[in-house]
Amino acid sequence: MFLGWYDPDRKKPARQKLAEAVQRYSEKFGRAPQMCLTSEADAADLVPATKRHPDPLPVTVEPRRYIARWTFYVGDAA
Repeated sequence: MFLGWYDPDRKKPARQKLAEAVQRYSEKFGRAPQMCLTSEADAADLVPATKRHPDPLPVTVEPRRYIARWTFYVGDAA
């Protein structure tokens, strides 16, 4: 099961948007999600390419071409 999260705020970093989506999923379903499906652009922002973000992400991120920018689907791996 996935929860869709859309946040078009350009000033908010993708990591913050993902954290908010994970928090909402946990509140709604009573457990933490395992993965996130998102656009290729957002996935590139989430993956730590430098030491700027040494903290690991709370979920596995998988990019999908068919998902619109600023959209995150968090849920359980099927």
